Formats: sequence, structure tokens, C-alpha cells
Amino acid sequence: GDGSYVFTLEKRGYVKAGKFTPEAACEHPEAVRQLAREFARAGADVTQTFTYGSTEGKLEGCSFSAEEINEAACDIARGVARESGTLVAGGITQTKAYTYQQVKDKALVQKEILHNAEVLIKNKVDFIILEVKSRISCPLSLS
Repeated sequence: GDGSYVFTLEKRGYVKAGKFTPEAACEHPEAVRQLAREFARAGADVTQTFTYGSTEGKLEGCSFSAEEINEAACDIARGVARESGTLVAGGITQTKAYTYQQVKDKALVQKEILHNAEVLIKNKVDFIILEVKSRISCPLSLS
């Protein structure tokens, strides 16, 4: 994967690193697409969706929903993957229940993660990167 959409797009003036940076997939799709192409040209085998931080409850003040952002990010990643022959990885980050609740509710966290995975699964990503540092197991089937 890339691991650098936020920081690189911030350096280029498209996002301000913080709470809802993935909205650039909707606001500046060509900038996100260009960066994904650069990662592929540099030798990346995977084009990652720019969905880091795009989860309901963490986008307060954002003019796009998590579904809109994730859909746009999947469209961009899938297009670059077709051009470059890379795999597509969908990224899911900490959910509102995991990040903000003092007592972690395993069932609620799993429900939120699966909700976030739905758009990635619908868009037939090749695999999902679950960027959560937790001990809550969340079985997920892409078939």
C-alpha cells in the first residue's frame, strides 16, 4: 500500500491533516487519482483506497458522508488499478465506538467496522486493510 495520501496531499495543498481529510476523494478526485498513479509508477503493487478516517461519527463538519467519500475513493482506486495492473486495498480505520468510548463495546465496534466494509465489499476491493490497533476480532468474509 501507500500509507501517505494524507501527508502528501497536505503538502500539495489539497487537505489539512486532521479529522476529515479523506473528503479530498470527493473534492479533489484528480489530485487523489494522480497521487495513486504516482504510487503505481513508483512500483506499488497495491492501490489503496483513500478511506483512512472516513467513518460515520468521525466526520463532523464534513459536507460528505462516509459512504460518499468511500464510494469516490473506491472509484478512483479501481480506475488506477485498471490502468496500472495493481490490486485494490480498501482501508478501514478506528470507528467512533472504538475511538471515543471509554468502555469498548465489542458488538458495536464490530457492527461499525462491518458497516464501513460494506461499501468496500460492494466495490469488489481485492482485500481490506483494517487499521485498528485492538484486540477485538472481527471476522470478515469478502465472498
